[in-house]
Amino acid sequence: MYIKETVLIIGATSGIGAGLARRINAQGKKVIATGRRQERLSSLAAELPGLGTSNFDISNLATLPMNITELTRTYPDIDTVILNASIQSMFSFADPTSSSPEAITKEVNTNLTAPMIICQTLVPHFLASKKPCSIIFISSAFAYVPVQLFPIYGPTKAGLHSFGVSLRAQLAGTNVTVTDLAPAYVDTELDTGHKERLIEMLGGVDKVPKPTPLEEFLDDAMKELDGLADGKPKREIAIGHFPEMAQKAWREAIGPLLEIFHVDG
Repeated sequence: MYIKETVLIIGATSGIGAGLARRINAQGKKVIATGRRQERLSSLAAELPGLGTSNFDISNLATLPMNITELTRTYPDIDTVILNASIQSMFSFADPTSSSPEAITKEVNTNLTAPMIICQTLVPHFLASKKPCSIIFISSAFAYVPVQLFPIYGPTKAGLHSFGVSLRAQLAGTNVTVTDLAPAYVDTELDTGHKERLIEMLGGVDKVPKPTPLEEFLDDAMKELDGLADGKPKREIAIGHFPEMAQKAWREAIGPLLEIFHVDG
């Protein structure tokens, strides 16, 4: 079982993060939800008995270690972290007005740099606890298959997956497991800012892949997160046909190369 007893969810104010908070809370486990929208956190806390919350923006790297350390002091029993917070922007480098250095930096920091810093702060806490602990990255099929529509999102998710492989290898044989969960296209707020442009660019709503309903995704994700592979936690979990194909292709192509470098990731 990947989800232990005291679960910190990074990015829980909507979509997958909020959905996981509801499902895990319903199992009677302690959930701490974080996010940058206080009104969403307050609403979730009013809905879910016993929910802990913490309001901060993980893209603010200067204060991030302090925020995570404070959470471990307030909730010393944290044994699971789900790193879900993401930004997905759609723009073209051929049009410099469609983005900015600040927007690019924020997307990279949110999707990749912040999870690294969170792990740098949390892993020693997990190791010191000596009890089974889990790190779960919410990744993407675009970690394996880059697309020009999302020129920053895909590379950051590829980086997150690569980081997960390295971290898993570093922590092999310890009490901490590292799992990468790659969803397909799920119906959330992630693409709210560019959904209409995407439909227009692809030539109509019938040309856009149909998203998986959130509750359907959560059903599948919770089932996978409650299971094991050969008695051990899976390194990677794919929810949906496209992520399954992408993960399988990556493992078949790169797995033998990892063995050459003795990477147990």
